[in-house]
Amino acid sequence: MWATVIAIIVLVTAMLNGTGEPSESAMRNAFAQTLSDEVRAVLDFVAETEGTVGIARIRRAGTALFELRRFTKHDCSRTSDGDHDCAFAVEIGTVAGPLQHAGRGRFRAGPRGLVFLRDA
Repeated sequence: MWATVIAIIVLVTAMLNGTGEPSESAMRNAFAQTLSDEVRAVLDFVAETEGTVGIARIRRAGTALFELRRFTKHDCSRTSDGDHDCAFAVEIGTVAGPLQHAGRGRFRAGPRGLVFLRDA
């Protein structure tokens, strides 16, 4: 009887507080969204400083295009403010060739899902 009550309490607590680390797919989506937002910010800057000529040059060259080819989650730890500090490796396909990066970043639950925050 007590074992059942304890199991129910553990299950409800896990459901209310989350089940722990973010999944690799959620981290990949958050990283891709942040990268897309950063590319969009660069395009906005070019449009403001160089106008349509600058944007046309970037589009012709294809330098704003990228493909997230590989994302691998490594270790994660929970921070005191509830974020997750996670190591990961990523390969991004660009017009100039693939870029590979291994690093760490913070992942935070946001109103529309997981958000990637670069470590300062």
